[in-house]
Amino acid sequence: MRHHSFPNLLRVLLGFLFLYTGGFKFFFPGEATTALETLGLPTGLAEPMVAAATAAEIYVGLLLIFGIDLRYTITFSIVMMSIFTAYLFYLSTLAHPPACGCTGLTGIFNSSRHAAIFGVGRNCLILWMLKIAHDMLPRSTVPASAAGEPAAT
Repeated sequence: MRHHSFPNLLRVLLGFLFLYTGGFKFFFPGEATTALETLGLPTGLAEPMVAAATAAEIYVGLLLIFGIDLRYTITFSIVMMSIFTAYLFYLSTLAHPPACGCTGLTGIFNSSRHAAIFGVGRNCLILWMLKIAHDMLPRSTVPASAAGEPAAT
């Protein structure tokens, strides 16, 4: 079996990205919470949603870094990034959206709308990288006895 260093490097880099974004929200949850509150969610709902997203990002980051259950982890990462991307797309359609709570990486923009548009593009790139990492995973092998064939003696 060949060793593929590119998918390993890709998954570790994406793992550290998830760990960083989760860590940022863990230490600075206010921006993400405020963004949800600005959209009309009550604080009692916004805070647990941010906490759940934070925990999910840290969990997925660690799983990616350590290569644990990669098929599930990468699939879950794709679902999670798709939800975040849809949220950013929604923000980009607003005339004066709140800051997205996206790790401060988009602070270079004068407008939260431009930051949201940038975030959509960035997330699409991350989704593409996750897809590449998923496609490069080795196919699981099923033992002959589990496939209904008699075991070799």
